[in-house]
Amino acid sequence: MKNKIIDKIKIVRLNNNNFYKNSLDNFEFYQQVEKCWRMVDGNYKLVPVCYVEELNLQERRKMALKLITEFNLNSVVFMAMLCDSIVGFVLLNCELFGSEKQYMDLSEFYISKPYRRLGIGEKLFNFSCAEAKKLGATKIYISAHSAEESIAAYKKYGCVFAKEADLTHVEKEPYDLQLEYDLSLRIYEINDKEKHLNLFLLADEQLEMVKKYLYNSTTYVIEDCGVKGEITIQDIGNGVLEIKNLAILPEFQRCGYGKKLIEFICAEYKNKYSILQVGTGDSPLTVPFYQKNGFEKSHIIKNFFIDNYDHPIIEDGVRLKDMICLRKNLS
Repeated sequence: MKNKIIDKIKIVRLNNNNFYKNSLDNFEFYQQVEKCWRMVDGNYKLVPVCYVEELNLQERRKMALKLITEFNLNSVVFMAMLCDSIVGFVLLNCELFGSEKQYMDLSEFYISKPYRRLGIGEKLFNFSCAEAKKLGATKIYISAHSAEESIAAYKKYGCVFAKEADLTHVEKEPYDLQLEYDLSLRIYEINDKEKHLNLFLLADEQLEMVKKYLYNSTTYVIEDCGVKGEITIQDIGNGVLEIKNLAILPEFQRCGYGKKLIEFICAEYKNKYSILQVGTGDSPLTVPFYQKNGFEKSHIIKNFFIDNYDHPIIEDGVRLKDMICLRKNLS
């Protein structure tokens, strides 16, 4: 169900022609809270705090009017649309603040109750981050509701405690947790590889083949307002490091992320290995990509994609048969 719904979600920027005071009338603002984070003896701990938060029709229209007002004051609102229904929205206040004008405030962020835990929130969050970065921010600031579920979601996105707690936010909502999200491009190793199986399967579409190297390899992701891709490497002996999987989300391909991942691996492992190797199909898409990044053809494994896959592998209209192995010197 998750993949089917998230694929249908469109992120739309609010304007005067697509949003009105009654646009949130059917939006389900509902949260049943059982635990919240509170400062106890100098440390944050989860404590029982039980209540239900729900907006009635009058309050929903008040929220809609707030979004319209903020939009007219040059804030940005993104809406997650499923057909003609709004199932989520974020409000980004575009005024920069902080000691180095590094922050931009994510001041409202809601997903309608039936559509939570489907990846919609993360998609909206990433859109907001990309917009904030384009507008000059280096970090997103969130005065976050302290409910267990809310903080878990922000932590999943990569948010941490804000280095500069904004006093205006603290005074307004003293129980909120003041968080930030770094908008800079980062490449880092991950251990929860199964979380990113969708990326692995972009480059290697048979799960059984992915599982052969998934757990005895090293994976790095590239994050730039959300994870954009991954590279997985494995020591195959004799000073050779092999790229087992390299995948970039389709909408972010040809943006330089694959090149950055290869450059990172070359820099990180140049003193540990002599050769970086990759095996790929004889495709007009992938072979030229590696050649542009300094790889040269080494050898061919005949009928690799016929002997090891249970269905034909087609790329750019070409059925893959042989594996083309390419190498790049690291020393």
